Amino acid sequence: MISNRSAKISISTSLETISRNSDLVKEHLLRQMRESLAVGKRLIGEELTGLTLVLKPIVLSMYSNLVQKDLEKGTIKTINQLLNLSKSMIVDGIELKSEQFYKRLTDNFPIYLKNDQTGRLCKRNHMNFKRLEDNLRKTFEAQICSIIPLLKIDNKEIQNYYQLCRSAFETVEECKSILKKQTDAMYNAQQIIKKDLSILDIPTARSIIFKILRKGFDIQVRNFDKAIERIYAADMV
Repeated sequence: MISNRSAKISISTSLETISRNSDLVKEHLLRQMRESLAVGKRLIGEELTGLTLVLKPIVLSMYSNLVQKDLEKGTIKTINQLLNLSKSMIVDGIELKSEQFYKRLTDNFPIYLKNDQTGRLCKRNHMNFKRLEDNLRKTFEAQICSIIPLLKIDNKEIQNYYQLCRSAFETVEECKSILKKQTDAMYNAQQIIKKDLSILDIPTARSIIFKILRKGFDIQVRNFDKAIERIYAADMV
């Protein structure tokens, strides 16, 4: 077991170690993405059981080709951006919450907004999009703040994401708090969309698609919470 006491967050972590940590985080985030897409695929099947034979293939095709494929493409780009930006901040010695930190966030936000799954699904000319955009800035910040501590861990014994996470965040409560900042921002985005579904840039079945996305989010949040419990279990190596 990797002890939290032996973990060290270093401001001079080597590029090799940062790269190793980044690979572990990327593998974990991609796995989460695949799990989320699998949940969505299962939920669309459940939601379509009551539709007519004419409407069912239309909605299924739209969800599979327009929603899921687009979400996967955008999420992969977002993961790469989050990791690259976090690495550059560490290498350049930029501290969390500093003036330079927020400048980097501002400079990189347009790309994040372009690739983020919520931004991609919504109309930019909608009257509520500005509220959504402001909330996505908070999501962006929360994600970067969760990744940088992981990449800065300077411990050559680290072999997997679980060990990395235990080293970066000392307790299960701290880790859950980091996650909650991200999921709260994502939940707020859902509330903005829910207020007026016409913001969704989807030609038909907006209520069904939104219902699936909301259910999928709730399921994954519970799964993330259970995963954190496993990470900090006494027998976790």
